[in-house]
Amino acid sequence: MQTLNIIGAGRLGKTLGRLWQQKGLFQLKSIFNRSYDSALAAVEFIGAGQAAESIESMAEADCWLISCSDGEIAVFAQRLSDRLAERNDIIAFHCSGALSSQVLEVLRPASIASAHPVHSFAEPLHSLDTLPGSSVALEGDSLAVSALENAFTALGCEILTIEAQHKSLYHAGSVIACNYLTALIDLSLRSFAAAGIERNSALKLLEPIVLQTAQNNMSLGPEKSLTGPIARGDLETVATQVENLASVDPQLALHYRQLGLACVELARRGQLSDESAASLIELLSEPMR
Repeated sequence: MQTLNIIGAGRLGKTLGRLWQQKGLFQLKSIFNRSYDSALAAVEFIGAGQAAESIESMAEADCWLISCSDGEIAVFAQRLSDRLAERNDIIAFHCSGALSSQVLEVLRPASIASAHPVHSFAEPLHSLDTLPGSSVALEGDSLAVSALENAFTALGCEILTIEAQHKSLYHAGSVIACNYLTALIDLSLRSFAAAGIERNSALKLLEPIVLQTAQNNMSLGPEKSLTGPIARGDLETVATQVENLASVDPQLALHYRQLGLACVELARRGQLSDESAASLIELLSEPMR
C-alpha cells in the first residue's frame, strides 16, 4: 500500500484522506495544516495519520497531496521542493479545478498531476456518501495520472482526462454550472422576497421545479429544456418583469436582462423566430433608466 501525506487537509483533503484510508488505497502518514489544532482535527476525522507542526517534520511518503487554497499551492510546492529534491519515485498532486499540474513543476523530478473532483465538499460527512459517481478531471504526468485514476476509480468516481492548457476553460464550465446556479437561486429568492413570499416558502416552491429543470437539462439538453416567456417569444411578459424588477431592485433587473440575453441565444437554437429574437434583444439591451 502506498503512503500519503496531505498538506492542507480541509474539507476536500479530509474527505479523500478518510475514504482512501478506509478503502485501504493509501496509508495516511502525516497532515500539515495552517494550525496544529486543525491538523489534529483532520487526523481525528480521518482516523489515521499524525499531525505535523511543519513540512520538515512530516514523515516520508510515496504520494503528497497539496490541497490548500489555489493561491497557496505554489507557495507550499516551493517549501516542499527542498524536501523532495532529486526524488523521482514520488507522486505529487493537487486538487485545484483552475490550476494545472504545471504549478508543481518545482517538485520535479517527482511525477506531478492535478486531480479535480467535480463535487461540492461543503460538508465532509455528506461527501463521504455522495462523492461516488462524481467525475474527476485528471491531467499531468502519465505515472501520476495512472495512479490517481486507480485511486479515484476505487472510490466509484468517473475519470475525465484533459490537457493542461484547457484546465482554466474546463473549470470555468464547472463554475458557471455550479457556483452561478447558487447565485441564481439567491437572485430568485430576492425576487420572491420582493413579492412578499417568505424565504422558506420560496425554497419549498423552488425545489421541485429546480430539480426537474436540472434533470431535464441532463437528459434532454438545454435547447429542449428551456421554457418560459423568452422561449415563447412573449415580449410583453418580459417587458413587464423587467419594469417591475427595476422598480424594486435595479440590480435584479440588470441580472434578469443579462441572463435573458443568454436565453434568447439559446432559444434561437430552438423554436424562437428571428423576429421575436430581435425584439427581445432590443428590449433586454436597452440602457437602464
